[in-house]
Parts: sequence; C-alpha cells; structure tokens
Amino acid sequence: MRNYFVNFLWFVCSIMLNALGNSFMIISHLGSSPWTAAGQNLGSILPFSIGTCIIILNLFSFILSYLMKTKFTLIMIAKSMGLTFIYGMFVDMFVSLHEAVYVPDDIWIRCLYSFIGLNFIAIAISIYFQASSIYLPSDYLLKSFGELMNNYKIGTIICMLIPLSTSVVIILLQHHVIGLGISTLLFVFGSGFLIDYYNRWIVLNKYKRFWCKDCICLKEVYSVLLVFTLMKLFQIVGE
Repeated sequence: MRNYFVNFLWFVCSIMLNALGNSFMIISHLGSSPWTAAGQNLGSILPFSIGTCIIILNLFSFILSYLMKTKFTLIMIAKSMGLTFIYGMFVDMFVSLHEAVYVPDDIWIRCLYSFIGLNFIAIAISIYFQASSIYLPSDYLLKSFGELMNNYKIGTIICMLIPLSTSVVIILLQHHVIGLGISTLLFVFGSGFLIDYYNRWIVLNKYKRFWCKDCICLKEVYSVLLVFTLMKLFQIVGE
C-alpha cells in the first residue's frame, strides 16, 4: 500500500511537471513537441484553449487506437481519458500563469525557457513510465503503430505524422507558423538523450522501464523527416 501511494505521488508530480515543461516551451515561442504544437495550431482556429485541443487530439488518438484493434478495458479508457483531462487542464493553468506573471521577449530568456521545458518534459517522462501503467491516449497510439508495423521506429514516424500534418495544414492555411520551430527539432534530437540520462538517476522500479525504448532512438529517420518538413514549411510560408 505504501509503495502504491508513493508511486501515485510520483505519477501526479510527473503529469504536473510534463504540463509545466510544455507550458515553458509554448511561452518561449521557439517550438513545442509535435502533439503540443498540433494543439496550439488547433487552438488558433477553434474557440478552444490549447489544453482543450490537446484533449481533443488525445481522444482522436484513442479512437484510432481502438480502430487498429488495440484492446482496452473500460477502466483503462476511463483512467486514460481522466488523465488526459487533468493533463490538458494543467497545461492551460500553467500557460495562464505564465501569461499573468511574465512572457519573455528577449531571445536568450526564451531559449532558457525552452531549455527548462525540454528538461522538465524529459524528467516527467522518465518518472511517468516508471510510476504508472496508465498512459495518455497518444502513447497508446504510438504503441499501436509500433506493433502494427512490427518496428517502433517506423511506427513512431507514422504516428508523429498525425500531429505534424495537422500543424502543417493549419499553418499553410493561415500562412503563419505556430508551434513548430527550433525547439521542436531540439525535442526530437535531444529528448531521447535526456530521457536516457534521467533514467540513470531516477529509478523508481528497476524492473519497469519504458515499453517503447526503440521509439526514443528514432533520431536517424524521424529527425530527418521533421527537418525536411520544417524547411519546406518555412519556404512555403516565406513565399
């Protein structure tokens, strides 16, 4: 019972830290992680907050996972969607706090915000996958694609094309880049290294590790894909 309570506290902290890290990246305006960037772009055309749009995207991820024959129990669905709502609300809360307190204009402070956000997210992910067996719907979708393709690198690329294509389409329609930037590249190139680094220092359960180790090591293919997408996108918007 004591171990369960401790793991639960770690889990809650990881969700809050993940949301806080994403809020730092959002406020930096230097680029966010793919799913958060998609939420930002949806929020720019819908009368909803970023957190609400993230919830919508995760709901879509759950539906798609179900259509791909991923097995869920009602309890899993309820817990995962509950987690999604809490995470989305935390993102909105932290973004609102940033906007109420301070939004940096100086590029160096924005870079610092992005750096803090990247590390907070990496720490949160390290804790998150060790402290709980319930994940966000987008994580289940990534796992579904990995199992479908029998290769997590290819599966992750296909999965990440969903938020990336969402952002690209909206950006092209609006001729204004939102959510994608240099920090998106840093997230792709650096998040795997950071998660591996923090996994060495944060060990809640030595027998439990991230079920998708290969999807962290996707820099070779996914990074090239994202770089090419961003280059083409900025070229089109510039014209």
